[in-house]
Amino acid sequence: MSRLSAFFFIFFAPLFVFALDTPLRGLRVDPSYFYALYPTMNAKEVAQKVIERAQFSQVNTLFLYAYNPSNGAFYSTDYSLTDIEPHWGKQNIFGEIYNLALKNNIKVIAVIAITDFKDAWEANPDWRAKLITGGDYQPMPHVFLLSAWHPEFREWFRGFVKDLVTRFPNLYAVESVEPTIDCYWKMESDYNPEANKAFFERYPHGKLGDKSWRKVRAQGVTELLGIMAETSHAVNIKAGVVQTWPATANGNLFTSERMRDEVGYDLDGILSLKKKQKMDFIVGELLWQQWLGEYGTSVFTPKWTLKAAKKFIALVADRAAAIIHVEISTWHGQHSSVTPNLEEFQQSLAVISKVIPHIDVYDYSQIENRQAWEELLAWK
Repeated sequence: MSRLSAFFFIFFAPLFVFALDTPLRGLRVDPSYFYALYPTMNAKEVAQKVIERAQFSQVNTLFLYAYNPSNGAFYSTDYSLTDIEPHWGKQNIFGEIYNLALKNNIKVIAVIAITDFKDAWEANPDWRAKLITGGDYQPMPHVFLLSAWHPEFREWFRGFVKDLVTRFPNLYAVESVEPTIDCYWKMESDYNPEANKAFFERYPHGKLGDKSWRKVRAQGVTELLGIMAETSHAVNIKAGVVQTWPATANGNLFTSERMRDEVGYDLDGILSLKKKQKMDFIVGELLWQQWLGEYGTSVFTPKWTLKAAKKFIALVADRAAAIIHVEISTWHGQHSSVTPNLEEFQQSLAVISKVIPHIDVYDYSQIENRQAWEELLAWK
C-alpha cells in the first residue's frame, strides 16, 4: 500500500468500507465529442493525446464511454441488435484508448447505458418502456428507453454486458450511466405489460401509479443493475453506477426514498443487492452549478460540493465505495444558465480533494476545449 493509500485508509476508513484499490482520480471520456475536438486525427493519435493529458493531470482511471445508444459501439462487435459507431467505432477508438491506458497503468471503466438502445428498441416494440395508454414512452427523439422488467430484454442485456467484458477482459469495472426510466419524473413510464405484471404479482389489489407501483418500477432498474454486476463479477471485473443526485432549493439532497419514487432510482435497493450482484461503487453527481441554475439560491457555490459530498457519503453508508462527480459543464436551469469559470472549477475540486478519497470529473472534451488541465491538478 502506498503512503497516500495508507493515509486515506487510516483517516477516512469510516467514510467507506468497500474501498477501491487506491484513491481514485477519474476522468470521463466520451468519444462522441472527438468529431468536433479532433476532426483531422485518427483513433491512434486521439488515444495518444488522451493518455498524455491523463498522465499530466494525474488521472489513474478513465471512465470511457463504450456505447452510444443511438449510434452504436465504439469498439468492434457482432453482438445481436447492436451497431458499430460509423467513424470512431469503425476505428475501434475504445480499444485504442483501453490498450494504451493499460500500458501506462491507467485503469479503464467501461461506461454504458442500461435501458437505452436504439437497435433493440426498433427491433422489439414489446420491449419498449410504455405510457399508461399503452403507447411507447419516447420523451425525446434520440432516447430509446426499454422496460427494465421485460425478461427478453434482460437476457439480451446480460449478453450485451458479457460480450463487452469478454472483448475487454482487463477492464477495471463496468458502470451504468444514469439509469433512466422516466426522464421528467412525471410517472409517465413504465407501464410495459411485463412491468404491470410484476406489480400486480406483488400487489394484487394495487393501483398503477400508486406508491407501491413506484417501488416496483424502481425495482426493475435495480434488478437490471444486478444483472450487469453479476455478469462483470463473473470475470472479476467490478461494477458501479453513476446518477445525478438532485438537491432542494435550500441545498439539501433528495432522500433515497424520494429518488426512488420520483426518479425510479432506488439507492437503498441498489445497495442491498447481494453477492455477485453487489455494487462495488456508487457515483454521485453533485453539481452546484446545476442547482444554482435551477433555483438561483446563494447556497449553491463550489464550496457546497463538500457539504453535499459528505451527505451523499452518509447516504451510501459504507455499503459501497462512494465516488464524487464534479463537472466543468454549463447548466441551463429554470432560473438561469450557469457556466463555472476556471477558478470555480478548480475550487470545487480543491474543497473535496483533501477529504474525499474518490473523485471523477466530466469531461475530457470540455476540459480540453477550455484548457483547464492545470485547474484539474487541484485534486492532487
